[in-house]
Amino acid sequence: MEEHLYQQFYEIENTHWWFTARQSIITTYLRHRVDTTQRWKLLDVGCGTGAILAGASQLFDAYGMDASPRAIEFCRKRGLTKLFVGNLDGYPSGDLFDIITLFDVIEHIDDDLGVLKLAYSRLNSSGHMLVTVPAYQWLWSSHDEVNHHKRRYTRSQLRRLVANAGFQIDHCTYFNTLLFPIALLRRLLAQATHAQQADDFLIPSRPVNALLRGIFQSERYAVPFATLPFGLSLLCWATKPRL
Repeated sequence: MEEHLYQQFYEIENTHWWFTARQSIITTYLRHRVDTTQRWKLLDVGCGTGAILAGASQLFDAYGMDASPRAIEFCRKRGLTKLFVGNLDGYPSGDLFDIITLFDVIEHIDDDLGVLKLAYSRLNSSGHMLVTVPAYQWLWSSHDEVNHHKRRYTRSQLRRLVANAGFQIDHCTYFNTLLFPIALLRRLLAQATHAQQADDFLIPSRPVNALLRGIFQSERYAVPFATLPFGLSLLCWATKPRL
């Protein structure tokens, strides 16, 4: 990802509708999947500027890592301290986790299977992994270019990838479903007119921002339980089988 984007993300993650709604969905999902009265040890791989990690720290013994020193600087500005600069293969050996999360991370990596296998090796027996990725290669846009994405996924592709890394798949669903028609129309119009798409991370007017956040955030009631048939993103919850 472009280094200048970390500054932008840090400034908008607590207000932009997409970031705030996604965080609400992820927090609700984790509360549904595990007993948060226990002190689960969690590692957020590719934690970025730390907005989700800060929320996770309220529920878990949460650690964060990112390959970008700039991203880790912003995490420290949030008061986070359990941080590591580097890639998962360089994380201190012997340190195992109950949950590993990769939120919109593996689409940036050439060897996506390799990083999931590394996550598998860093989990305790019966540990869990939560992954989110962007959906549908045919939705590729300038947003993917700016963020240095390598690919987008279908549900079947993500399921196959996670299974090939050794995991048992417990739940895999699309999400950001309600806003999918609007996003699709916007991208089709941009393709037809050869127009440059607007910056996805500009905060719209307060009423529009609140409306979009409310629509997207409402999916938190469905995502933990349903298998939604389509959406702009995918989520997969998987378990390391007990040996």
